[in-house]
Amino acid sequence: MRTNLQGLRALAAVGVVVFHVGLLPATAMPFRIGAAGVDLFFVLSGYIIAYSATRNAQHFLAHRLIRVIPAYWIATILAALFTLQAMDPAGASGWLIQSLFYLPGPGGRPALIFVGWTLVYELAFYLLYWIALRFGTSRAPIVALAPLVALALVPVPRMPGPWPLLLEFALGLGIYLLAERGRFPDRLAGPPGLLLSGAGLILLLAIPRLTGYDPDDYQSLDRVLCWGLPATAIILGLVAAERGGLAIRSKLVLRLGAASYAIYLLHPIAIGQLLWLAPERPPVTWLLCLLATAVTVAIAVGFHMAIEAPLVRRLRRLMRDRPPVAQRTERTA
Repeated sequence: MRTNLQGLRALAAVGVVVFHVGLLPATAMPFRIGAAGVDLFFVLSGYIIAYSATRNAQHFLAHRLIRVIPAYWIATILAALFTLQAMDPAGASGWLIQSLFYLPGPGGRPALIFVGWTLVYELAFYLLYWIALRFGTSRAPIVALAPLVALALVPVPRMPGPWPLLLEFALGLGIYLLAERGRFPDRLAGPPGLLLSGAGLILLLAIPRLTGYDPDDYQSLDRVLCWGLPATAIILGLVAAERGGLAIRSKLVLRLGAASYAIYLLHPIAIGQLLWLAPERPPVTWLLCLLATAVTVAIAVGFHMAIEAPLVRRLRRLMRDRPPVAQRTERTA
């Protein structure tokens, strides 16, 4: 993976953690822009999946499921140990099964890992891209665009949907087609790419204020316009910057990027343990937010290194499809 994008994954994951920690009564520190980390992940996923599939299309879907599901199941079981102790066995098992298989709960009850709704989008994209790969790796990004746009915008009678956030994966595919398959503008390489990313970041901050977008409307077309499009500019700019030799070298940032999925999965569990804290005032709230974020990230990095990454490697070896050494050093895509 390109190192700039690995660094962006770290930023997106930490941003989501700060956003949710800031919603706690003890912190009450609004950081709504952190929710845009999800949009960065979705656009990134569109680009990364197309980029990686051209290099290793064999067992594509199995590899993606191995990457996503085992860690999610482990995190869900950990959340159940903390959350379901006081519930009756029938209710606890029902909530656990609902959570493990991304099923809707009664009365709109979320999964135990409450960010699990985003993984439904990820898995839907993986399935669509796996189908697109039946037409060949070179055609897959283009083939996948049509169903993504259709499912995002066109309602189907007697069916749930549409799902506008699928457009963000399509935007990621567009970045891939431009950067890897199209005539990439050389004038964007290097510092101009960083300027484009900076402009995207400014738009990410400014557009919700200018439009009055409410982040609580979290699965709408407005979200794609307010956060998905700026995320596209940020990612395209970082790809361009790296082409010009401007790449992140920090081992710490790259480690956080590699652990971004673990950070994303485990932070809801940590937040659940902080709900009992009494409301505070600045600067105590700032310190609490910083401390909670740091501890959560540290635990997640340990989980990634000790459990998640070894488990993914072991499961992929069981498929007798061990990746090359150079690919293994990138951890997981």
